[in-house]
Amino acid sequence: MSLFYRYKPHKDAVLLRVATRLDRAGVTPNQITAIGLCLAFSSGLAALRGHLYIGIILFAVAVFCDALDGSVARGTNRGTKFGLYFDGISDRFSELFFVAGAVFGAGVPPSAFLVIGGAFTLLFARVYGRTHGRDHVFTTFGRPERVVLLIAGILSPAPFNTVLFVTAALCCVISSAQILALGPSRSTKIGRSKGASSDRQTHVTQRNN
Repeated sequence: MSLFYRYKPHKDAVLLRVATRLDRAGVTPNQITAIGLCLAFSSGLAALRGHLYIGIILFAVAVFCDALDGSVARGTNRGTKFGLYFDGISDRFSELFFVAGAVFGAGVPPSAFLVIGGAFTLLFARVYGRTHGRDHVFTTFGRPERVVLLIAGILSPAPFNTVLFVTAALCCVISSAQILALGPSRSTKIGRSKGASSDRQTHVTQRNN
């Protein structure tokens, strides 16, 4: 996760009142994630039709929904493993919808797709990390930084836009390498060792019988 995520408790505290009201209204974190995804799709359509600034505003609201869904999940203890993966996948497709609209409708250079490639690379690395017991890994780059560089690149003239897109993509790759370099956690290794030992013991027992 991004170094900015160290400040998640402060963000959750600020959004706690909103999260509580949404929970009382029956709004779930996954519904907020879905709303954000729909807004991102709308931002892509707006950019595709040449309304880039409207698209940026809609995308910014979608990013806020991404910040809100996690606060609701943690503040109301309604977080699930499905919601965790749904949120991560929705983030990437939200950026893909917006970037595709900006490239094909607003004259943004295709190099913006490098950011999307880097984002999916980081997602796969995070999934790998979680399946190997690395649920909380602080990396030097995450979604907050990626979104800032993405929007800054879209608003910047050439060649600065491409420089920002390439920088964002490279930072995603570096963060992915940080996660993969850690390898399995100690608890995961112990679990595998115990499993292998149990298998060997079972095999010996079966042979003795």
